Amino acid sequence: MARRDKVVAHVPCGYRAPVRCIPVLLAALGACSDKPLAPATEAREKTVTLDQAAAKRPAGQVTTHQFYSAALGVDKSYYLYLPPSYPSDATRYPVIYLLHGLAGQEDSWIKDINVAKVADAMQLEAVLVMPDGDDSFYLDSGRQTNYELCIEGAASQGKDRKNCVRSPRYEKYIVEDLVTHIDANYRTLADRSGRAIGGISMGGYGALMLAMRHTDVFSSTASHSGIAALLDVADPPSNKQPAEGPSAHIRGLAGLGQLLLPILGRRLEAWQAHDPAHLAASLSSGDLSIYIDCGTEDDYQLHKGARHLHQVLKSAGIDHHFALVPGRHKSALWRERIDDSLAFHRRHFEGSGLPAKGDR
Repeated sequence: MARRDKVVAHVPCGYRAPVRCIPVLLAALGACSDKPLAPATEAREKTVTLDQAAAKRPAGQVTTHQFYSAALGVDKSYYLYLPPSYPSDATRYPVIYLLHGLAGQEDSWIKDINVAKVADAMQLEAVLVMPDGDDSFYLDSGRQTNYELCIEGAASQGKDRKNCVRSPRYEKYIVEDLVTHIDANYRTLADRSGRAIGGISMGGYGALMLAMRHTDVFSSTASHSGIAALLDVADPPSNKQPAEGPSAHIRGLAGLGQLLLPILGRRLEAWQAHDPAHLAASLSSGDLSIYIDCGTEDDYQLHKGARHLHQVLKSAGIDHHFALVPGRHKSALWRERIDDSLAFHRRHFEGSGLPAKGDR
């Protein structure tokens, strides 16, 4: 199917994209220099802001696209960032997939996080892919869906029909359909060593879960304020399971269990198979480069799960980057941190033996 493409401009830092209408439960989820003054006879050092740094360099191209996903049975949209050098040579580029959060959408990365401007300022030599993940937690669901009824309901209620899918298999959509589509249509390093995946909030969970379940597809993962543990968050880690069932921990996190329970069901094995903290215990050193951060004032206490995953990885001897920093579960924190995770992925690519740019 031919792609329908549209070029969009970088959006000013202060702009915030509207989010889709969802229940009230989800409504909440949505630089100074310290150098001493120089002597009067010397030139003063000038502080350069992110906006100024980006303005002095060529800008990458941001475009929107649609493609057909067999896993979902519908067309889905994604945003794409190509570095400034992409049109001028035959180089193949590593790819970083970026997953949005709950109640977000594919344009959240451009309009809210300003990731294109950050990539320009960093001179990041990578393709960024930002897909629409609806409110799926990037999981395959066995729930039956009625596509026609969804379309009719969306039309009658004035809602966006883009959330309607024929089969809610979002894990397969990302790992198989989207990755295959990107490799087929762009000059990518079509190998796990050239693929990373990151995300914010729900997308942070998706990035950890998908990378750990598919180390043959991704070699680096990063989570900003993601759900890092679905079950036990004891410190040190414990295998004890609460008697209330697999959602006992999650039920305390602002009702997130109400959203996950219909997808994962009540079987403990299903929760464990999609729990980053449980999956991490089976990783071997070198399987995956892992970045985790979270705000210490996270509104949903997700820093507890992040600390728990850190302890699991540490106990297993798995190298990883872990940071708890001041901040809430807000986009302001993610805007401050996104350059850290992108730099983490870049260091991973540089250290993984990828060929020099001119040799790709």
